[in-house]
Amino acid sequence: MNYERLRPDRRLWDLATMRALLRRPGALRPVRPAVQVGGSKGKGTTCAFLEALAGAAGIRAGVYSSPHVETLLERIRCGGRDVDVETLERQLRALLAAPAGDRAPTFFEAMTLCAAEWFAEQRAGLAIYEVGLGGRYDATTALPVDAGIVTTIELEHVDVLGDTIALIAGEKAPVIRAGGFGFTGTTGEARAVIAAHAREVGARLCVLGEHFGLRDPRWTHDGLRAVLWLPDGRELPVFLPDAAGFEAPALALAAASFAWLLPDAHLQLDPAPRPRLPCRFEVLREPDGEVLVLDGAHTERSLEQVAAELQRRWPGRRAAVLFGSATGKRWRQGLSALLQVADSFVVTGLEGTSGEDPSAIAAWLSSVGARCEVAPGVVEGLAALRRARGPRLVAGSFYLAGCVRSLVRPASPGTR
Repeated sequence: MNYERLRPDRRLWDLATMRALLRRPGALRPVRPAVQVGGSKGKGTTCAFLEALAGAAGIRAGVYSSPHVETLLERIRCGGRDVDVETLERQLRALLAAPAGDRAPTFFEAMTLCAAEWFAEQRAGLAIYEVGLGGRYDATTALPVDAGIVTTIELEHVDVLGDTIALIAGEKAPVIRAGGFGFTGTTGEARAVIAAHAREVGARLCVLGEHFGLRDPRWTHDGLRAVLWLPDGRELPVFLPDAAGFEAPALALAAASFAWLLPDAHLQLDPAPRPRLPCRFEVLREPDGEVLVLDGAHTERSLEQVAAELQRRWPGRRAAVLFGSATGKRWRQGLSALLQVADSFVVTGLEGTSGEDPSAIAAWLSSVGARCEVAPGVVEGLAALRRARGPRLVAGSFYLAGCVRSLVRPASPGTR
C-alpha cells in the first residue's frame, strides 16, 4: 500500500487530532527527555547519531524516523530493535478505536502516536522524533520535547512549505519550542528566521559554528579527527571512523544536544559510535570489484555533498548513476551537481510513491550533453548501471535506493 500518497492536504494540517489522542483515556505519558529533529536534510543522520551516542552511554533510545528504506517497521525502533508487527497492529487497533474528534488520524499521525506509546512501554531513556514534513503542523510537534534541532534549510516541498528559504524556515522553526532549547546548523537567511523565532518564543538557541562545533577537522585514511567544543565550554577529542563529509555537522548537532539533554551521561566521541545509516552514502561491494553507493539524496545541497564524497573517496574516477525522482522535486538542480562527477546515467521510475517521468529527466540530461538511457523498472535499471565501470551511485529518492538495497543486500555485505 502506498502510504505516502495518503498525505492530507492543507485542510487537515493541524495538531488538534494528535493532541486529542494524546489526552485519550489510558494513553501513556510520552517519554522524557525527548528531542525533535527537523530541517531539510541531515535529520535522519542526526537522529542516528543521537541514538548511537545514547547506546554507547548505556541508554535505551526510542527513535521515530521516516521514510523507511525497506520495511514500515524501521520507522519505530527502541534499543536498536525495530517494533514488531504484532505490537504495531495492537497499538493501531486500539488507536483507531479511540475517539479523536472530527476525523480519524492520518497514517503519519497514527505512526507517530504508536511510536510514542511503544517508547513509553519500553521505558526508553531518551525519545528522538524526526519531523516528517515541515514542522509547524507536523504530527511530532504535538509531542512534548525538551530540545529541538533544525539541521539545514533548502528549497524543498515548495508546494506546501513555501517557495523561498525564509518561508520554509518559518515553517520548520516551530520545532524549537516556547521557553525551550534549540540547536541549528542553518546559515544565512534561514538562520535569521530561526533566531527570530527563538527570540519570539523565549527559547535559547545554540548555533553550529558559533556556540559549538568541530575545530581543526583532519580527514585521514581511517576517518575524521577533530575537537568538539560545546556550549558549556568543554572541548573533547573526536574520532569518527570511516566518516563521510555530511556526517560531521550531524555528529556535532547530535553531541551538543545529547550533552544538554543528558548532562550526566557519558559522551563517547573517541571513537564516536558508528550509527546505522542505510541509504545514506551506504557503500556496498559489487561482485566485479566495483562499489555501489546507495543514497537517498534528492535536494541540490545533498546531491552536492554526495558528489563531493565521491570525489574524495575515489579521486579521478567518474561515476555511473541510477536516478529517479519523486514528483515535485527539484531534480534538474540536483542532477546538475552530479554532472560534475558522473559520465553516464540510467533513469527509471519509482516504486512506492509518485514519480517524475523518467523520459523527461532523460531528455533534459541529453540536452546538457550527458550520456543516459531509460530503464523500464528498477531491476532493469540496476542491470544497466552494472554494465558501467567506475563507482556506481543510486540516488534521487529513498524509495529508489531502498528498492535497490533490497535487491542487492542479501548477497552484498557493506564495506563501511
